Amino acid sequence: MPVSSSVLTVDQYRQHLLSLVDGWPKVESCDLAAAAGRTLAESVRAAQDLPPFANSAMDGFGIALGAAPTDRMVAAYQVVADLPAGRDPATGGPVGPGQAVRIMTGAALAPGVDTVVPLEDAVVEADTVRFVAPVRLGQHIRAAGEDLAAGAEVLQPGTRLAPRHLAAAAAAGWGQLQVAGRPRVAIVTTGDELADPGQRLGPATIADSNGPYLRAAVAAAGANDVGAWRVHDDPAELRSALDQAAGLADLIVVAGGVSAGDRDVTRALLAPTGLFTAVAMQPGKPQGYGRWADCPVVALPGNPVSVAVSFAVFVRPLLAAMLGLAPAMSWSGVVRRGWSSPAGRRQFMPVALSPGGDVTVALAPASAGGAGSHLVASLALADALAVVPEAVSQVKPGQRLELVELV
Repeated sequence: MPVSSSVLTVDQYRQHLLSLVDGWPKVESCDLAAAAGRTLAESVRAAQDLPPFANSAMDGFGIALGAAPTDRMVAAYQVVADLPAGRDPATGGPVGPGQAVRIMTGAALAPGVDTVVPLEDAVVEADTVRFVAPVRLGQHIRAAGEDLAAGAEVLQPGTRLAPRHLAAAAAAGWGQLQVAGRPRVAIVTTGDELADPGQRLGPATIADSNGPYLRAAVAAAGANDVGAWRVHDDPAELRSALDQAAGLADLIVVAGGVSAGDRDVTRALLAPTGLFTAVAMQPGKPQGYGRWADCPVVALPGNPVSVAVSFAVFVRPLLAAMLGLAPAMSWSGVVRRGWSSPAGRRQFMPVALSPGGDVTVALAPASAGGAGSHLVASLALADALAVVPEAVSQVKPGQRLELVELV
């Protein structure tokens, strides 16, 4: 079934949203100790060779094997110095034929040393040492620049900094990094039926699961959660919440009130400043965005699964653009149990993943309810969203589908 001109594709609508955050990312300096989880905004290159000097890979003895007559080892070597890590290797002078220095792992090589013999292959007698295993010229030595040469790129812009990246930056000579500023995000949930989580529910009320979900999802994406507001389906309440949120945030995410009903107050307030439209997807067909006091606002449908799907498909890429993150790695799985999909709409099916033999993962719907937009408890059983193309109406076992991360 072709998509009508009044309905946008997922990709078209995502491009509309990305236009809201021109000017991001904003760059700031950050100490290395506080950079975990931040997004790198500049290339990090080695300030010097890594390692910066040739050094020992073992605790043992350094010798000048290549300087021995006819490259043959002598029966016993005279131990002339100790070289712990961190000591200037030139302090004991050069090592010549028949001489050895005690050396520790990571210690710089003394002049003349071209081979290291491990402790376990050595027998020490007074101030001499002899070796009880074959020795190969150049063994157990780490060459200068073996890991990286000076000027080589260590980390690329767009890297989400994990502990291993910080270790590499420190080793490369960096104490501060240029990182993307964290966007400040405010959450607004709407609905007369909503109550605080944990509150005793009335005959027509449900717990607000969208607020806790969105706040946690924003934090997981690397942005700063600056607060949440829950309002009734009342224009004055929503207007007040948006006023407060716009004073604190770089982006506001509203859940609920985006359809064309009489009580869809989000659409009524924001439509004049942006776009409210149908998107060819399931779930999450009604979508919208606008501005409030010049702060961009993304409006999601209020059903909980629609909120989770819309966050994964639209809000998370928007935050990634604001954070300067590199594109997510592609990921896929093979269908273990099939299901139906609405023709002409891109379906995002919550799926459970399992080991799949010779494939990366096998996948199947997480619950019997499939992609039902209200099935928030069943959503907890899912590991990811399987993306079913618009042209597919029946997903069959053995078919490979793209997967989208679900938080």
